[in-house]
Amino acid sequence: MESQPANRTNASETVARRGLKLLSNAKFEIILFVLLLLTVAAVAWQDRILVRSTVLTPQSIASYPSLIHTDNNPEIKGKSGGTLIAPMRWTCDLRAGFDYPYCGYEVFFNQPGTTKGLDLTNFRSLSIRFTYRGPGKSVRVHLKNFDPRYSKTVEDDTSKFNRVEADVTPGRVQQLDFSLADFGVADWWLFKHKVAPKFSHPQFDNVTSVDIQTGTEIALGHHEFEVQEIVLRTAIMSVAQYYLSLLGIWVVLIGIYLAYRLRNLRGELERRQTLQALTLRQAQEAEEEARRDHLTKLLNRRGVAERFETLPEDAPPAGLAVILIDIDHFKSLNDRFGHSYGDEVLSTIATLIKRNVRGGDFVGRWGGEEFLAVCPGIDALEAQHVAEKIRRRIEHFHFGDCEQVTTSVGVHWTPATGPELTELVGLADVALYSAKRGGRNACCLYRPGMAKAA
Repeated sequence: MESQPANRTNASETVARRGLKLLSNAKFEIILFVLLLLTVAAVAWQDRILVRSTVLTPQSIASYPSLIHTDNNPEIKGKSGGTLIAPMRWTCDLRAGFDYPYCGYEVFFNQPGTTKGLDLTNFRSLSIRFTYRGPGKSVRVHLKNFDPRYSKTVEDDTSKFNRVEADVTPGRVQQLDFSLADFGVADWWLFKHKVAPKFSHPQFDNVTSVDIQTGTEIALGHHEFEVQEIVLRTAIMSVAQYYLSLLGIWVVLIGIYLAYRLRNLRGELERRQTLQALTLRQAQEAEEEARRDHLTKLLNRRGVAERFETLPEDAPPAGLAVILIDIDHFKSLNDRFGHSYGDEVLSTIATLIKRNVRGGDFVGRWGGEEFLAVCPGIDALEAQHVAEKIRRRIEHFHFGDCEQVTTSVGVHWTPATGPELTELVGLADVALYSAKRGGRNACCLYRPGMAKAA
């Protein structure tokens, strides 16, 4: 009889222990849920967390060095003039004399006698709020970056011209917003200073000035500028580093979670789920990687073919063109300077081609030293213009040790997308052969009868 109370006590203790265990498990799940919510918030609000803004106003830059510069200088002998009225407020008078008259206002961030500017390594965007009056249709903005590997002084034009241009509406306050992707290095600067290919891309690690100029299109007459605010936005770390940090935190938490589950005889299931998710992600990444050329990051043949298959069967009224680009004497270049340098030339040419096709075109590496651009919605004359533009950009680009690289280009235009891609490329290849046979460094449009001549 005395054993019954003891049994009831043991049962109560067992129930209590199970309850405490369930409560402990619930606390752990709640903590994980809260951390998940924090991660979602960190992703959704990453700009608020990462981005820092540098705001320039007429009051804040009153002590900064600044100047007005025009084409009226001994080197180019233009006749334009400019007047600084107040910080971030100036006028320009563009006059005939120089082929490309210009006038600009430049504010320097470096202290006099130094070359240290703003570190915008993780540059995100630039906003300019201003009022413009005059006959111009656009303005140019340069963020000039000083690097002793190619720059001499802050004041001359050896600093890299990270360039962007946008349309303006005269007579009202307006705001221009530019992202990192909008910037490119000014072609005239690359041509003049003949920097190595590795320095031909935008760079923002030591920005010593911001320069606002009249647009590329010639607009003679009186121009008035009044800038209310310039905002430079940078991140404390890159997006990749930010996500890597979040991933690192979650890797640690998952490790703790798995250890806890293993201790409670449920770790094996969690481990399998984690491996399954990782395998799926790797498979997706491998599938995407299979469509890309690992060196140039362009589409490979498979990627181009799959993209071509997505084009509508009825082409736009203008038709379709394929442009086949082959590097002249590439084997000789590899033999002289080495395959690593040849790879650098391939990557640079891939970038030049991407920069000089239209927005709806797509580019791939067709094989070896051959590249293919597919241009839907284009007529034959415009296709030749695009091809010639690509050829000229490559011809006039300075490639460092070998200085100049040329290409031969074959163009085939068709009024519809009916033919297979291989057939279109084959006809472009016939035109390419004709360009090579004519002496290389040329563009040639396919014409009936070429195939027999080839």
